[in-house]
Amino acid sequence: MDDELDDTRDTRLRLVRAMMWAALGLIMTFRLMVALEEGLGWPVVLVTMAPYPPLVALLTGPHRLRVRNGLLAALVILYAVPFAVAGTHWEWLPWPLAVAVLCSFRGRVAWPLFGLLLVATGVAGLWAGDDVLTTIIRTLKTATNGLIVFGLYALTVMAARLDAARGDLARLELQRERRRLGGELGAVVGEHLRAVSERLAQAVDAEPEIARDRLHVAVGAARQALADIRATAAGYRVSPPLPPPIESPKVARLMLAALIACQATLHAVVSVVTYHRPWTLLLTVPLMAAAGAVQLLMKPSRKQLILLGLLLGVPVIPFGYLLWELVFLTCLWPFFLGLVLTRMRPPRSLILTGVAVALYIALLFYPPPASNLAGMAANLISLTILTWVSYGLIRLSNLVVLLHQAERDLTREALIQERTRVARDLHDLLSFSLSAVALKGELCERLLDIDPARARAELAALPELVERARAELESVAHATVGLNLDQELAAAHTVLETAGIRTVATVETGPLPPEVDTAMAAALREAVTNVVRHSTARTCTITIVSVGHTVRLRVVNDGAAEAPPSAPRPGPGGSGLTGLAERTGGRLTAGSQRGGRFELVAEFATGP
Repeated sequence: MDDELDDTRDTRLRLVRAMMWAALGLIMTFRLMVALEEGLGWPVVLVTMAPYPPLVALLTGPHRLRVRNGLLAALVILYAVPFAVAGTHWEWLPWPLAVAVLCSFRGRVAWPLFGLLLVATGVAGLWAGDDVLTTIIRTLKTATNGLIVFGLYALTVMAARLDAARGDLARLELQRERRRLGGELGAVVGEHLRAVSERLAQAVDAEPEIARDRLHVAVGAARQALADIRATAAGYRVSPPLPPPIESPKVARLMLAALIACQATLHAVVSVVTYHRPWTLLLTVPLMAAAGAVQLLMKPSRKQLILLGLLLGVPVIPFGYLLWELVFLTCLWPFFLGLVLTRMRPPRSLILTGVAVALYIALLFYPPPASNLAGMAANLISLTILTWVSYGLIRLSNLVVLLHQAERDLTREALIQERTRVARDLHDLLSFSLSAVALKGELCERLLDIDPARARAELAALPELVERARAELESVAHATVGLNLDQELAAAHTVLETAGIRTVATVETGPLPPEVDTAMAAALREAVTNVVRHSTARTCTITIVSVGHTVRLRVVNDGAAEAPPSAPRPGPGGSGLTGLAERTGGRLTAGSQRGGRFELVAEFATGP
């Protein structure tokens, strides 16, 4: 099963990386088409593509500092080579440098460098003789391509880190919860145990009256600790509140916003350059702004898709044939199609995407004849790139949210299990030990008048029980609880005899597997606790025997009530005998017998 899960994770991460590499490959193909459209020879085209290998190598990182710096230097040098071959007679977009800057440095360094690169691009364009609008177009294209690759790269790295660190947050939170619970238990129960120890130490060598007073205070503290333990255990069984929902990663929202802004601005400038009618911006810019607001601010829904379709579709067809500047609204179609592909299921999403692409092609080829096929192919590739990027940003954003949610759910489940374990161990362990302390203390009080020598002997044994309770408190807090059947048999005999219950124990079994020994010890402790708390027993028989590949514990006591509360029943958080059987994988039966007796039988497998 684990291997299957690992295979699923590997497949998912391969798909995540493939989305980024596919976008990068489409951008490179688009740049190739543009170079061919400009009429450059193949040697020059290949030279302009020389920076791509070091860029790919950078994105396959992480690399050591020397390797990264070497790749950056190679990228800069190879980007400068085409200028020596073709001058500025090619579309020299420094987008590989923009990608390298954003993906190689931390944000505090990367974004200022990115901004400086865009400024340098504009200044270089003006210096080379470009007009202002052409310079703006080049700068926006550089920013768009850089942001496209960086957005997918950042989400890919984020998803990989989340997948690699799965469970780390749960382990850290579990350690923090154990420290918190340990401190809380120390404050709630530890103070009572320290008070019990102090009063017992004062009572050991004191006069009878003083010893009685000290014993009375110690027993009261033990009873109070027992009550506090039960209240604390009940509180720990309450699940922690649900955390607030996780928002999509900020990097995805910012990249989508930046890409929409860049595309809208770019095509607004292109429309002015192409048709020389700036007044049309009064119509197209508000439509683009409204579409961007719907995309970025509305929650994903059918209403969002319908609004985007109306804002971006209806003005283009048929009104785009009346005012050609409206056709530039198609620059935002990829963001609509990205939503369609992620929010709708096939085949509807594929049909709608196909219809949009067919309409886009119709706009490119009308009115005939089509004179620039290479340019139209480049436009189709551009549509494909942006659609893929929009889809990738949304899809990867959802994946990152799912990974965050899975990590947080795992953490919450670990905390719930830890709180349940502490509640169970408080019930199963400390309740038993403190009940023994209280019973033995009360016995000492009674014996002080009728048998002082025995009272002193019993009193001398009490500190050891208190220390055992303190050790169990420490083990509960640090999840190091361990029970031993031999020790529990001795403790059960002591507790039952102290409560005035005559005990007969028979053990006919050899060494048990550690997990079975612990389970038997836990079952015995729970059974004895119920005998003391829920019956008026005078006798109790404990029998442990091996039958084939099974070990059986049988506890029988008299003085049972008509409807004994010790009968197995589900308890909150898995406490009680039924919960014990569920936790240990054993089989447990219990019920009233004739003559006011109560019988409990627990069986655990010792072999196949």
